[in-house]
Amino acid sequence: MKKPRILFVCTYRGARGMIAEKFAKKLAPGKIDVYSAGFEPGTIGALPIAVMKEIGIDIPVNAAKSVFARYKDKEMFDYVITLCSQETTEQCPIFMINVDTLYSRKSKRLTWSIPDFINIKGTEEEKENEARKIRDQIKDKLLKFLSQIGIEVDEF
Repeated sequence: MKKPRILFVCTYRGARGMIAEKFAKKLAPGKIDVYSAGFEPGTIGALPIAVMKEIGIDIPVNAAKSVFARYKDKEMFDYVITLCSQETTEQCPIFMINVDTLYSRKSKRLTWSIPDFINIKGTEEEKENEARKIRDQIKDKLLKFLSQIGIEVDEF
C-alpha cells in the first residue's frame, strides 16, 4: 500500500503546520510521508518551540519550506490540510481554492481552524497555557484524521 503524502499548511512561517508534521512523524513513523509549509520566510517564535520541547519534540527555528517552493519543486500530495485561524487570515481560503492547480487534482483538502500563536495575549503564564491548548488541539485533530484514513498510531 502506498503511503499517503500529507502537507500541513498555515499562514506566516508555518509553526502550526510544523507542529502537525512533527506529531505525525512521531505518531505514525514510516506509515505516512508528511511535510509542512508556510506562506512567509523567517523564524518560528519561541512559544511554539517551547511548548513542543516540553513534550520532548524539537521544532526548528527556521520557517518551513514555503507553499510556493513546494509548488516550484513539483511536489504532489494526497492530502493538503490548512491549520489557519479562519478569524484572522484571508490567505488560507485563497490558497485552498488553488490546491488543485498547485499540487494535484487528486489532493483531498481539509481545513482545521487552529488559533495562531502570534495572537496569544496575556502574562507569560497565560501565553504558555494558551500555546499548550493550541499544541494539544493540533494533536487531537491529527489523531482523529489518522484514524479516519486508517493509519494506526504509536503512542509516545
